[in-house]
Amino acid sequence: MLNKMKLTAAMSVFAASMVFTACNEQESKPAPKTESAEVVAPATKSVVVYFSQNGATKKLAEIFQKAKNADAVELKLVTAYPSTYDSTIAAVKAQRDTRQWPALENAKVELDKYDTVYLGYPIMFGTFTPPIFTFLDSNDLSGKVVVPFCTYGSGGRKASAEELKTLEPNANVTLAFGISNKRITAENGDSVARAEVETFFADLETGKTDEMLLGGYSEQRPLAAEDSAVFAEATKDYAYLGLKPLSVSTQVVAGTNYLFVCEMKAFGGPAVQTNVKIFKPLPGRGVPELIVVEK
Repeated sequence: MLNKMKLTAAMSVFAASMVFTACNEQESKPAPKTESAEVVAPATKSVVVYFSQNGATKKLAEIFQKAKNADAVELKLVTAYPSTYDSTIAAVKAQRDTRQWPALENAKVELDKYDTVYLGYPIMFGTFTPPIFTFLDSNDLSGKVVVPFCTYGSGGRKASAEELKTLEPNANVTLAFGISNKRITAENGDSVARAEVETFFADLETGKTDEMLLGGYSEQRPLAAEDSAVFAEATKDYAYLGLKPLSVSTQVVAGTNYLFVCEMKAFGGPAVQTNVKIFKPLPGRGVPELIVVEK
């Protein structure tokens, strides 16, 4: 009887220890992990929208597109401009005078999926060409980052960007890029433009403004004989602008950048003050060239 009682007690102790062990294992076992969806930031997408009259802006647009791996939309006129320069100028002038903008085959662009629009155009009469007005009237750029870029005969980069800011107050219009038709269509124009676009994007990322980009120049001073010679060489094909240099500052790079403050009487119009940028390469590497008339 005693042995039976001992056996019963031992079995009770063993059972209690098993329950205690099981409870400890239950408590120490980590709670099962619940699967949670990975949070992925939405991809930012950009599009290059441009109009090109003679192919120069198309070249520049392709450089922008490749640099940013962006989509691209080339705006197409329903009725093309005339084939000759003088006739095109007359047609554009008539459109500007009447503010009757030309019809586009693809005026409406689906912009909802893009947060950045690179907007390209040639400069005509000091600002963007009329087809861009049609595009702006047909699309809402509110909330978009708009990066203007242009090609020009002598200038219009800053003026066109300022007009764009006025017309699109709810968009974030950034610093604008520009390059002359003469430079981008030269033999080495593609490589020149690619290098300058790369620098432009670096300036955008660091938040540089036009004022900051002028910071590396010396103080303005009266022209010396060498300055006048550089100016005459670089502007010999731009007599129609009626440029008269008043003072100059310089910036030494791989060559020399010149910033001339000038009086301008373009096409015989009233005198206005403007800045003219000229680059003079190192000796033996080319002649001085006009970069831009900032107007």
